[in-house]
Amino acid sequence: FVYAGRAGYTENQSKLCSLKSGNLPGQVMVRVGEDGLFVLSFNILLARGRVYVADNILKRVQVLDRDGRAQVLIGEKVPVPVGDRLIQTQFNFSVLGDMAVDSDNNLYIQNRIASGGSGEELDFSPSYVLKFDEDGKLQYTLGKAGAPNIPFDYIDSMEIDRRDRLFVVSRKFNTWNVSRFDGKKRDFAINLSNGDFREREANTEYEGKIDNVKILRSGESFLVAVSFFSELRFKYRKIYSYSVKDSRIERTIMSIPDPKNELFTVVDDMHLYLWNIDVGRTRFIICNFDGNIVNNVL
Repeated sequence: FVYAGRAGYTENQSKLCSLKSGNLPGQVMVRVGEDGLFVLSFNILLARGRVYVADNILKRVQVLDRDGRAQVLIGEKVPVPVGDRLIQTQFNFSVLGDMAVDSDNNLYIQNRIASGGSGEELDFSPSYVLKFDEDGKLQYTLGKAGAPNIPFDYIDSMEIDRRDRLFVVSRKFNTWNVSRFDGKKRDFAINLSNGDFREREANTEYEGKIDNVKILRSGESFLVAVSFFSELRFKYRKIYSYSVKDSRIERTIMSIPDPKNELFTVVDDMHLYLWNIDVGRTRFIICNFDGNIVNNVL
């Protein structure tokens, strides 16, 4: 089931569509493990009134309308009933990851290089980004520097800003990389390491550990969540605003004393969602960019 809610008012959620398990157009193949639990082998993106489904069992990507009807299928072609207007494009994917969509309905797909492992090991294999047009035709492939000769490290997320520039957040060990692409050209890149973030109290210096990076829709800044520790004891977490133009921290948005309140997402460049799992219950704290709490959602 796919649900949606208004930013800051998610108690008013509503169901958008439901997808059946299967290999027919409009369906997603669901795998159940030996322990009886579902294996998360697919990814879902809601963008511009459509539902995008990446299926790693059937090795295909589908574009669905809000009623769950398939409009475009990229992957192994399938028979369709006479009269159906499904656009199909043959493509051999490796391991499907994150997705992003621009204002022209171009689709960007993370295609991981299979490492021969299994399960979550595949998450940390290098990746390329594939750009498809609205009809599922491949336009070009992006690598770490633009040209696809060097793959990205593990891709944490991909975002499209208001000017249709693609941001790719990737990381490796203790470093995070943020890259911005205008078409095929990479016009911004920064490497952030844990050592870039330090706090001093009295005669003690604390080195931070980057938890998360979230891109703002403006495309001119992004957020960095950093946790600080005294040896192994958590002290606090800070969320910084980082300027793309100046390649520096603009300001500290908020300081968080509770280690359970982690940065989950940013909505409309206005609300920060912090999440907290306590005894099996997930709670979202919604804050503005002044660090003030505006809502709580269970």
